[in-house]
Amino acid sequence: MTKRPDDIPNYLDLVANLEEFGLSKYESMAYITLVSKGTLGASEIAYYSNLPRTKIYTTLKKLERKKLSTISNQKPMIATATPPDEAFGELITMQQGRLASMHNILNSLKKLRDEGKKPYEEKKYLVLEPNAVVQKIEELISSTKSNIDFILDSWGQNVVFQSKASLSEAVKRGVKINILLGIQSFANDNDVTFPTGVQVRSDNVSGNIIIFDFKKIIFIDSTNGKASLILTPDVFGNSYIKLFDEKWKKALRINPSILSNRIPKEAIILSKLVEDDLTQILLDLSITQDSNYSSLIGEIEKFSSDIKCQSIDDMIRIVDSALKISYSGYLNYESQNNMLKLHFDSKEKSIVPWILIITAYIKKFGNDSKIIHDHSEKNTNSIYIKLLNPNVIHVN
Repeated sequence: MTKRPDDIPNYLDLVANLEEFGLSKYESMAYITLVSKGTLGASEIAYYSNLPRTKIYTTLKKLERKKLSTISNQKPMIATATPPDEAFGELITMQQGRLASMHNILNSLKKLRDEGKKPYEEKKYLVLEPNAVVQKIEELISSTKSNIDFILDSWGQNVVFQSKASLSEAVKRGVKINILLGIQSFANDNDVTFPTGVQVRSDNVSGNIIIFDFKKIIFIDSTNGKASLILTPDVFGNSYIKLFDEKWKKALRINPSILSNRIPKEAIILSKLVEDDLTQILLDLSITQDSNYSSLIGEIEKFSSDIKCQSIDDMIRIVDSALKISYSGYLNYESQNNMLKLHFDSKEKSIVPWILIITAYIKKFGNDSKIIHDHSEKNTNSIYIKLLNPNVIHVN
């Protein structure tokens, strides 16, 4: 009897484990099928892996870009899996190197601890119990002279924001404060507020790191609330200073002044997607000559299952929030003329991707649109998008 996913031992575990290697669920299912069956046609892969036929070609193309499969030029398309040791060998070797490095770091920390017990040497490393973490953070904020850099997940945010008053005082003293928050921190049920003057950006983060004046560094463990404090940075500490700088440059800029309201998580994710991945999506679509970009939304939703837009109303809310958060702009619906007004104040970024996203969503939900630019408004960055068919919009 021919095996399908339900017949493969530990199939669900394999799919989940491959996702740890950076594969999507569909990519994992297709790769497992190719490994277990050998060379197959696209329709056969869809059958054996229980993948939707409409998704199989894009899934195989992504596997090929990740060098996990090869695809023939003949029709119908035939795919072959890259052998597992060849596909993941380099990644595993890199992880083994990281593990060895972590062991070295652990040995270095143990050495620091042992040396720290000597009364005549300066302590370099300190473990903080959960009930002492906030107090130590406030002490360090109060003594900081130039800058504080934060990388925070949801746990770290809750800990650090107990010291908002101290952060506000630090800003008044001229201390520069940069906070890099994980996207999860902007979930709908979170109240995210910041002291005035704090710079905020967002990215995918794990763990919590606080750097004071490029010297003292606190690491907070989200699993147990304990923290580690490095009093004098060494090679280990300096690597995290560089890590923050690299992530900060690539992170999504956030307008803190509007985050006191409940902001859709989808808006943050969509903004990050526009900055990071949309260029490649648009290039792929131009190659396939999809002039109306009707498949753009499907590509966006493949990148993140958290973006759930069910109507034009939803699209307006999400895009409006995204523009307000990161671009000092907005998207309004003008009911009197059945028209959307897209306003964009950022001088550093392009309005074009947002126009394409909006028109693609309008098309997806059964309407057509026409872009209108008012050349008389020379000092504004406003674009009008006319809905050509009657439509009922409920956005206020």
